[in-house]
Amino acid sequence: MTADFVFTPEQIARLERDPARVLEGQWSGGRFTANLAISHYPARLAEHYAVDPASVGLPLDFEHFGLVFELDTPCELAVYDGERRLDEGLRGLLDRYGTVIFRNAYLAERERQSAQRSIFPSLHFHIDRGSTQPDRISLFFRDPFDPLQREPRSSSTLILANVAAYLQSLKEGRPPHEFKALYQIFQDEDIGALDGRIMVNQSWTAPCGTGEICLVNNDTVLHASYYARERDKGYPIGVRYLF
Repeated sequence: MTADFVFTPEQIARLERDPARVLEGQWSGGRFTANLAISHYPARLAEHYAVDPASVGLPLDFEHFGLVFELDTPCELAVYDGERRLDEGLRGLLDRYGTVIFRNAYLAERERQSAQRSIFPSLHFHIDRGSTQPDRISLFFRDPFDPLQREPRSSSTLILANVAAYLQSLKEGRPPHEFKALYQIFQDEDIGALDGRIMVNQSWTAPCGTGEICLVNNDTVLHASYYARERDKGYPIGVRYLF
């Protein structure tokens, strides 16, 4: 079920008035909490890069970046329908926050089994689907019933807004002439110091047997694999592309 995790306008307004707070709610199987991963995102980018992100001519659609749900009991989540169309309530949250993450949630068995599995080079920030492809939403997931994926993963997924990748490329002395679909950046940076500041790190390290789901919109954000331990890529994560 997804409707239990879609906020009312009043709840969203309350969260954004006090973005450090944690919202608590109930669903049919238990309780959940929700929090913003990065508050006041444009201001954080401006502080980090010493430039107004609006000045580079790329849209920045998020005042706050990333929304994370933590469920206290496991939940089978209906993220999309039989035609791979994203739930409209989740689409609204994704448009507002760039990425939406659920911990202790999993897809139905038929959806887990039919998905592909992927792994990418470390710190290659990219989009999965270009403007000619209609299924522009990427869904990543960890299957708690799979003998391999039920274990915590050693590599994570990093997510940031398009303009952040552009600014990082400028900082590294490789100014792109326009927004690109792939940036090889942050090779000499302390990723831990940037987590929760200019990027969201979906670490896939919840306890054994925990399902995790991560949604990103390829129109507005880029993502990359990250191997904290060199040569340790971990297992391929589940991937589906949604309309």
